[in-house]
Amino acid sequence: MKLSVIITAYDKHNVTIAHMRESMNTSVLPYEMVIVNDGGDPSLKEMIEKMPRKCKVVYSRINEDIPWNYNGACNLAVWLSSGDYLMFEDNDNIPFKTTYEDMLKYMEENPKTRKIRGTKRMEIEQQDLDKPSEEWVQRGTRGPNEGTYMIERKVYLDLKGQDERFCGRYGWMFYDWKSRLTRATEASAKGFFWYVRDAQSNLDRKMRDKNRRFYLENARLKRKQHPLGILNFTYETTYYDKT
Repeated sequence: MKLSVIITAYDKHNVTIAHMRESMNTSVLPYEMVIVNDGGDPSLKEMIEKMPRKCKVVYSRINEDIPWNYNGACNLAVWLSSGDYLMFEDNDNIPFKTTYEDMLKYMEENPKTRKIRGTKRMEIEQQDLDKPSEEWVQRGTRGPNEGTYMIERKVYLDLKGQDERFCGRYGWMFYDWKSRLTRATEASAKGFFWYVRDAQSNLDRKMRDKNRRFYLENARLKRKQHPLGILNFTYETTYYDKT
């Protein structure tokens, strides 16, 4: 079973690099890591080139800085990936050493489960990232993040991506995807993650009036995709072998 770990990034690249490092130190090494820089600071590419890599890394940067293009970035990452299972992770949600192993084992033992998210997140501060994870200090506890989850590739493709009607142009529509996914699959929870405090930009997630009109229009007409297309942006991709 090939596992593709997908991380979306914008800034705070030190967090993304620490996340990649810890994901490569888990008990089950991912087949590949797909990192999508969603129109953010381009210095992430140079940082990836300099870091030790234990698996293949696919790095792609979206050229346009589209506010909260989370869905488009996720769809692009899936397009670039090749794993049988997809592990979506916000850059500030870092897996425990056995998280991938626990999730894959649970899905193998429970074949009706097609999607699985973590059960809990342990809060840490950004300065903890300079230390080995064994020395990280838990500062608090948070519930699971609905955007950090493992899913079978086939399920993702059968649902035609993560809100493909709005990706790349119309902003934050994640929760419509969540409801479609819930109706189509059996889900469960397993595994723990670290949560890095203050590790993401304060991006505007409000649904603008234009976005709301398109959303309601699609809901009423039951369109499968807005005529402007799925990925309304350009991007550049680089492939790295392990070092």
